[in-house]
Amino acid sequence: MEIDIEVRGSIANMKPPEAIHPAENGFLVNIGFFLEDTLNVIGEYGELTKSQCCYEQKMITRYSMQICDVSYVEQLAYNTLHVDMDMDPEAAEKAKAEVARTIMSKIEEVRNDNPSLWTVFMEINVQCTIDICDEEAGEPSGEHGCDPLLKRLGDDDCAICCEEFDSNDHIVVTTCHHIYHHKCLFKWLLHGTYSCPTCRSDLASVAECRFQF
Repeated sequence: MEIDIEVRGSIANMKPPEAIHPAENGFLVNIGFFLEDTLNVIGEYGELTKSQCCYEQKMITRYSMQICDVSYVEQLAYNTLHVDMDMDPEAAEKAKAEVARTIMSKIEEVRNDNPSLWTVFMEINVQCTIDICDEEAGEPSGEHGCDPLLKRLGDDDCAICCEEFDSNDHIVVTTCHHIYHHKCLFKWLLHGTYSCPTCRSDLASVAECRFQF
């Protein structure tokens, strides 16, 4: 199983606090995690045989003084990615250090440039790509893993085109956990309709691949 991780972070916004917080806590930080979790199954001759991309998002809130200890922030990153967003544990373990570094560097930028107590909105975008061979079926684990992929290909159909998924289809699982052909969903989103065809949940985050506060 080969795991590739890419992490990007940015400060999306800063606002005056809605309430007065104890100065020793620092400023309030809302961290919006957006996960693009791709699984590729590679055939005997190096060809792509199956693929799925699962999107997840989660917001957590901490005070800036809590985000000073590296081990704390790494554990926070791991728990958010694995426990809350169902990322494979091995992938979350690999990602946690880079996520922690990104969070702490952005906090330091804000602390240096804006010493007053503001509320900060930070985006953390994690792209995870896992390549496995056919014989590794069963890995990675969790709802983004190989076993759920095989079940989806065998049991489900696309709610946009109403066709069953073929064994070699590229499928997408949205943040509201509905399943579509990749080409069908992004054609739908390309028309500016940023709502889920099934439940009407907002899919602007999926369309733009970033957390939406």
